[in-house]
Amino acid sequence: MPLSTRFIDPLEPRQLLAGDVLFIRGADRSGGFLEATNDFQRTEQLADINNAATSGGNHGWKQLADLLRANGYTVSQIQEPLESGAPSTGQTTGAPLALDQINLDQYDTIVFASNNATYSNASINAVEDYVRDGGGVIFISDGNFGSDWRDAPASDTPFLARFGLGVNQDNDTYTLRRNQGDFVEPSHPILFDVDAFDGEGVSPLIVPSTPPAGVTIRKIVNARGTVFNNDGNNPGNDYRGTSRPAGAQDAALVLATAGAGRVMAYFDRNTFFNTNGAGTDLTRFDNTQFALNAFEWATDRQPPYVSSSSFTQGSPYELNFRMEDNLEGTLNRDNIRLRNRKTGVNLPGQYYSLSIAEGNGYSDVTITIRPDAPLGPYQLRVERGQIRDESGNVRNGAIRYAFTLLPLSSPLSIDRDDSSSGPDRSWLMSLFSDSPTIAT
Repeated sequence: MPLSTRFIDPLEPRQLLAGDVLFIRGADRSGGFLEATNDFQRTEQLADINNAATSGGNHGWKQLADLLRANGYTVSQIQEPLESGAPSTGQTTGAPLALDQINLDQYDTIVFASNNATYSNASINAVEDYVRDGGGVIFISDGNFGSDWRDAPASDTPFLARFGLGVNQDNDTYTLRRNQGDFVEPSHPILFDVDAFDGEGVSPLIVPSTPPAGVTIRKIVNARGTVFNNDGNNPGNDYRGTSRPAGAQDAALVLATAGAGRVMAYFDRNTFFNTNGAGTDLTRFDNTQFALNAFEWATDRQPPYVSSSSFTQGSPYELNFRMEDNLEGTLNRDNIRLRNRKTGVNLPGQYYSLSIAEGNGYSDVTITIRPDAPLGPYQLRVERGQIRDESGNVRNGAIRYAFTLLPLSSPLSIDRDDSSSGPDRSWLMSLFSDSPTIAT
């Protein structure tokens, strides 16, 4: 009876190919309705990437911007203007940017951050086209990004609705943990080396039971607690919505793909605050690693997501994995290597064969190795830029899979990375994208 196991490759240096990131910020004095008592505070609540404050309770994102720049991204920010006729002081509301008149294609990722304006169909169409043509968008909502409970979610929802998603109003504070079952897809790359992250005053996302045509939705992390719908109609209580327990349709993190692009919706701004930020910040739990993973996913700098894999010892040996992309013939024997991890010598081509079965949005890959192949520890290698998906996009991440060809009479053995922290990762850590750590 053949033996099946996973083997762990020594971790390799990470070389991130990053991109251009644009943050959209709300107009001055348009935020902070829950907490701010003066115009400085109303503006400071808007999570500016230039706000470097580390005083207690700060709302700055400068450390997030610096983290991205240190990892190869270029980062910029544009701000919604004040509405025409807005008062010179006091709480106000921003006017929309003309996104249809901006060359969005110059950016790899657009972050809808503290925006709170109501956007035109032309701008919404421009963002949808940008996504479907290959762009990435991140939505981060918060009650204090507006002048009442509904401002921030109402600004994001028309964009998100094009992909079947929505956002609720602010409420609750909690930490989401791998070991408590909060992660719906714990092996997704956006959760690599993330065991816990938290938010303070969170705005869960709305996940539909059926996605729109042409859109794939993945609920990655559950929401908890009490959710407030964005359905308030009473100005007397700042348009506070109705409440209900969090359910299957609510998420802390949800991802969508449409055409060649990607949409991420996340439940809180506080996760990314500077040190000593209000409620939480980048230094708590695994918030920093989560931030890096999120932007790497949104800018599409990973290989196709590998949703399952297995290696079977036997006669013959067989390596199987599923990629959540159609590869359109771009993965072939010319761009894969089976390298001996000790000697660096490639396994000669006569010892193995490759077959790929394309399905609806996925590719099942099988590498069959003859039983007389030289034994030893091997690594499957597919270098960066070798694979294109069904939309013609180059996948800039590398693929690595470590396995060992054992004598058929040998007992089962598992390689282990003893330097990794956290839980036992031996069952998963065989697939990775040049990343220094992989979480289960």
